[in-house]
Amino acid sequence: MLEVLHNKKRLLEADSIAAQNQILKEFLHQLKLVKQEQLDELTRQLLTIENDVKRVEEMIASHQSIYSHSILDSKSQINSTDAVVPSTSHEPKSQALEKPVVVKDSAQQAFNSSKSGNKQIWLNSTLASRRKRLHQHFDDLQECYFNVRQSQLVPSDSDSDLLSQFTESLNKFTRFSSMRPLATLNYASDIYNGSSIVSSIEFDRDCEFFGIAGVTKKIKVFEYGTVIQDAVDIHYPVNEMICNSKISCICWSAYHKGMLASSDYEGTVTLWDAFNGTKTRLFQEHEKRCWSVDFNKMDPKLIASGSDDAKVKLWSTNMEHSVTCLEAKANVCCVKFNPTQMYLLAFGSADHCVHYYDLRYTRQALQVFKGHRKAVSYCKFVNSEELVSASTDSQLKLWTVTKPHCVRTFRGHINEKNFVGLAANEDYIACGSENNALYVYYKGLSKQLLTFKFDTVRSVLDKDKKEEDANEFVSAVTWRTGSNVLVAANSQGTIKVLELV
Repeated sequence: MLEVLHNKKRLLEADSIAAQNQILKEFLHQLKLVKQEQLDELTRQLLTIENDVKRVEEMIASHQSIYSHSILDSKSQINSTDAVVPSTSHEPKSQALEKPVVVKDSAQQAFNSSKSGNKQIWLNSTLASRRKRLHQHFDDLQECYFNVRQSQLVPSDSDSDLLSQFTESLNKFTRFSSMRPLATLNYASDIYNGSSIVSSIEFDRDCEFFGIAGVTKKIKVFEYGTVIQDAVDIHYPVNEMICNSKISCICWSAYHKGMLASSDYEGTVTLWDAFNGTKTRLFQEHEKRCWSVDFNKMDPKLIASGSDDAKVKLWSTNMEHSVTCLEAKANVCCVKFNPTQMYLLAFGSADHCVHYYDLRYTRQALQVFKGHRKAVSYCKFVNSEELVSASTDSQLKLWTVTKPHCVRTFRGHINEKNFVGLAANEDYIACGSENNALYVYYKGLSKQLLTFKFDTVRSVLDKDKKEEDANEFVSAVTWRTGSNVLVAANSQGTIKVLELV
């Protein structure tokens, strides 16, 4: 009996060892497959990188060759004329030809070397700045490179296009290294004013004037050129309009120079003649606070507004009542028309989503962009095909209007409870933060490109408040179209005109 039991024990142990070895073999086989796939992927990536390196080296060699030829050509032209300066004397022609005035070669060489030296200093400085940004964001840039190149890892004619696409992204990301203040303004004219939050800043259609509005119930219009030229930071508005309630948003007409719309905490949408300072029309159908207003860029008469009453209303500038109403399921925090399509409208809501509608078919949204974890406070179009949204989950998200999935998420700023402002142009996105700083992102990378910290300025009533008790935040921002200038403001009413350099 003992022998039988020993035999059974040995058989069980042998089966156990066999099972262990089999599992180990399967694990190693699976691991080998995974690593082989990774090796194949790395091999393909290395091949792509090597091809791109060769292509870039050829481009550099070609550029240097062209540059060298241009220098030789200019030297040969100088030598062929012997650097003769025509004589202005009244001597006979024969005598004038016998006495040419020759520019000294040494002076010409000194000029050329000085010019070359200055160019080299500028080039070295630019390279150093860009190289620093490259190393700081190497992981992001690496991901961007392979995302662009992954679509065509087999060498082909389209390789150069894909490489050019990444080169453009790399150039735009490393182009700017800081934000330089051009001017400082103040929204509140009273130092005892407890709250002077700026809620909205917008440029007019020609970017000659910009309006600033907020909780002091005033819309102030400034002339951009005058603000920039003034040597002292004491700026007076060209006009000032007083509202009945705190202002949440303003927007200029893209067609009528002086026409401006505002939305306020009483739910009123007001049309203004900004240069006369007069109200031209009131729309008062919203039942609760109205957060956002926007002019349609294709139809000069069409306006949209969004409110806490969970409605998006469409208005015509020549009609008293709304022409259409979209019913949302939650508070509407922002509305924005597509810049090139008359009937397409996006709005952000407290249901954590961005809704995209064709106004000709309002029964159902074209797209519902889901991904944020809290209310969507802003949505802005980067271009006609892409829009960016901001939420109190401290994230921005980039969307393509034809696809429901998020293209990219931007993180770095802090935004948990306030409207902090959002602005976008073709390549860059700017937003505020609850650490009293402005953040700028490049749309191709998820980490911030630049930050600008606002100074903490104490009012007379708050001068004894501790620094750590401060809860100031950047509350509004806008780009000046066609330039690298933006205007941002914070909850203290300080407005900065900033230039990316």
